[in-house]
Amino acid sequence: MSAGPLRRPVPRPAPTSNRQFAILLAAEGISMLGSRITFVALPWLVLTSTDSALLAGVAGFAEMLPYVLSGLIGGPIVDRVGPRPTAVAADTASVLAVAGIPIFAFYQHTSLTVLILLIALAGALRGFGDAAKRALLPRTIAAAGVSTERGTTLYDGVARASTLIGLPLAGLLIAALGPSTVLLFDAATFGVAALLIGALVRVGAADAAACDEQREQGYAAALRNGFRYVRSDRLILGVMSLLFVTNMFDQAYATVFIPVWVRDGPHGPAALGVVGTAFGLGAVAGNILYTVFATRLPRRLTFGICFFLGGPAQLLALAFTDRVWVVLATAAISGALMSTVNPILLAAVYRRIPVHMHGRVISVLISVSWAGIPLGGVLGGWATDVLGLQTAALLAAIGYLAVTAAPFVFPAWQALDRTDPVPQAVAPA
Repeated sequence: MSAGPLRRPVPRPAPTSNRQFAILLAAEGISMLGSRITFVALPWLVLTSTDSALLAGVAGFAEMLPYVLSGLIGGPIVDRVGPRPTAVAADTASVLAVAGIPIFAFYQHTSLTVLILLIALAGALRGFGDAAKRALLPRTIAAAGVSTERGTTLYDGVARASTLIGLPLAGLLIAALGPSTVLLFDAATFGVAALLIGALVRVGAADAAACDEQREQGYAAALRNGFRYVRSDRLILGVMSLLFVTNMFDQAYATVFIPVWVRDGPHGPAALGVVGTAFGLGAVAGNILYTVFATRLPRRLTFGICFFLGGPAQLLALAFTDRVWVVLATAAISGALMSTVNPILLAAVYRRIPVHMHGRVISVLISVSWAGIPLGGVLGGWATDVLGLQTAALLAAIGYLAVTAAPFVFPAWQALDRTDPVPQAVAPA
């Protein structure tokens, strides 16, 4: 009996390559958990230290503005130095910057200006570190032999799980230990992340093409090329425009519509956290399902349907009902649907950008996309004061539906279903 033709064994990635991807996910999970806790602890520390809600808001602004700007201007640095060394250096410096905030706040006569500057420094360093890790992610995914969709889905799942655990944990830790101790915990998480990536991740060194380009053209030209690349790619430009608008509506929902709905209804302050928890539980469940089925689903259709239904659903619930169970159920379903959005977008973006330009192009994309966040709170508050909550939420839902129809209307979005060869260069400015 014939044994049949001999088959060449299919090579499998080395265990160390698989471990590097798992280590990056672990480092990110630990670091994100600390950052989510700080998201609650930092404004509380400033509020209790100064007894000023305005200064607590200023502290949040002082952290986020440098975060966005450093991520943008740090893109060429990530490409030149390499994402792994940049991530390790930024996280190591973040240990000192974050730990310095409660240490300086401990002294009653510490200048508020010094405290705000430390907060801004911590935000800038975290922006550099996050930009580097986003550029490091596709390299570890490739080294592990995991599909891009599955790798980005796992990464997004870690982020969502960190949020789900970190926000309620922050309240417990602050109550038990105080905000200063909690911030020291966040500083320690940066140290653990730096140690894990520095000692155990081997991919992500400086790219020769990026080094040669910046030696020949300089930093400014490299940054301009990042903007030029975004403008030249219609899919990436469409992604950036879509996220700018939807981030604006999401921020209005989270920071204005939900608090007003709680204040004006019979639900009590506990509903503030319960709505976010419902969304988080749905998102984690949806992420697990999408991890299993990601490679079998059509990307554009899945993205379009889930974004079109999941994004406006929570806004429509606020516009038409004050029943808590309806809002919570809608939040959970919305979280499950929206859990597919980031993995599909990340996978498409990573496939389309040359490796040596990951840092600057992704930084431009994320910085512009996040620019809608501060606008959302302002516009949402104005619309609620002038039109009322139900009308404002309904108008936001209509706007959400209009922009999320783009993947079904514009041909550029068909590229989500294609696996195009990654271009190797961009024309110099």
